Amino acid sequence: MKSKNKLFKSIIACVIIAALSLCQPLESIAMSTINRSDLLEQDTPVILRVSETTKIKNSEKNGYLRSTVDADVYSADGTRILIKAGTRAFIDFSIEPGKSWGRPGKICFTHARTRAIDHKSISLRLSNCEKGNSNLAPVIIISIALFPFGLFSCFMKGSMPTIDQGTTFNALVMQDVSVAQYDNIYQ
Repeated sequence: MKSKNKLFKSIIACVIIAALSLCQPLESIAMSTINRSDLLEQDTPVILRVSETTKIKNSEKNGYLRSTVDADVYSADGTRILIKAGTRAFIDFSIEPGKSWGRPGKICFTHARTRAIDHKSISLRLSNCEKGNSNLAPVIIISIALFPFGLFSCFMKGSMPTIDQGTTFNALVMQDVSVAQYDNIYQ
């Protein structure tokens, strides 16, 4: 009697586990297809265009560039625009200043932020670095031509890069974001 009862409980447990494992994926698939028109997926590409020419100074440590979204960004299923072209965006940057002996400075762009049509903040990831111009050749020429006083030219620093208006950056959405349906409310 005990073994029959134990066998019956085991069969019931297996049937319940099988039913749950079969029904759970169907529920998640149904939920994901319903909300895909509201979903801005992680790693969705966003093209940002710099709004104004910016000359970075050697003394700055970090800051941001003003830019705009260059093209409409669509939902996961491609049916709705979730970020409109022309939306303002800000690209954060950090600086490695120019160094002695004419070594150039470097600017790295790692994060940006913009807004979706429902005004929800969207974080973006970038991975761009730009270098300025090197002044190594003039430093060496001055050092040799005006030796020993020319050795003071070793304190000359390289230049920082200029970010021109119209420069584009390719960014990716950092995480999944659900955007509300009422897209005309903030226009």
